[in-house]
Amino acid sequence: MGKINTCFLMGFAAVLAIALESCHRGKSQPVARSYDAYLYPEGLQGVVPPGVTGNDSIQLAHAYIEQWIRQQALLHHAQRNVSINSERLERQVTEYRNGLIVYEYEQALVSQKLDTVVTDGEIQAYYKAREALFTLKQPIFKMSYVKLKPDAPELDRVKRWFLSADFEDRDLLEKYCAVYALDYQLQDTGWHYASELANRVPFARINEGDYGKTGRIFEIIENNELYLIILHDSRFGDDRSPLALEYENIRNLILNKRKIELIDQMHKLIMDDARKKNNIETYN
Repeated sequence: MGKINTCFLMGFAAVLAIALESCHRGKSQPVARSYDAYLYPEGLQGVVPPGVTGNDSIQLAHAYIEQWIRQQALLHHAQRNVSINSERLERQVTEYRNGLIVYEYEQALVSQKLDTVVTDGEIQAYYKAREALFTLKQPIFKMSYVKLKPDAPELDRVKRWFLSADFEDRDLLEKYCAVYALDYQLQDTGWHYASELANRVPFARINEGDYGKTGRIFEIIENNELYLIILHDSRFGDDRSPLALEYENIRNLILNKRKIELIDQMHKLIMDDARKKNNIETYN
């Protein structure tokens, strides 16, 4: 931190300490003013989380004060330049406050009552029943790759091992990569979008017309590095997105449906109980 910032924070800390001390003595002094509005030390209670001390606490307090000054200045000009319908404003504030209270109650109910166990069978059933919902919007791939220097030794053998399904060949390739590869991924069975793969290999160099050419090696040299890439599987066009890729998404959809149903059930029980006990009525 530079001298100016350090000096400022030290001065700010001293002013804040004096203000807080005066507050404790019952003679609260403001720490900031914006037009006719004043901010007192008690207004800073809770701004700095417990355990935060030193310059960090001073910076948090200063940031809050700056925000308060800006908000009060904007409020001052808004009140002078906009005609406010006080009755409508109060109604909106009340509706917003009431909405927040109900929302907090709903979240507490969900936290206590929501069943978060989603079985594989439920996920599979959801997936099968909604085929159109899981159509691919972009291509996906299963891919392995080896990243080497172009002058790496025994490249012909490496390519042969890479294409082989023989256990001994795969073991030799693994040992080779451990010594010579700059990066490699040989046993990734997950599905990935092209944008994900582009973060690891120059995937854009593979033509879209070659997306269906699985089980062959694509050799790409970029930035003086050799990439050996095999597409083990690919899906694109209007293919269905595989369950493995949609698993967590489906789980979240099921949980969200349960959440909505739980809240709706709570609303219904409250209204039924209120009607039964004559706690609500409308007047003509």
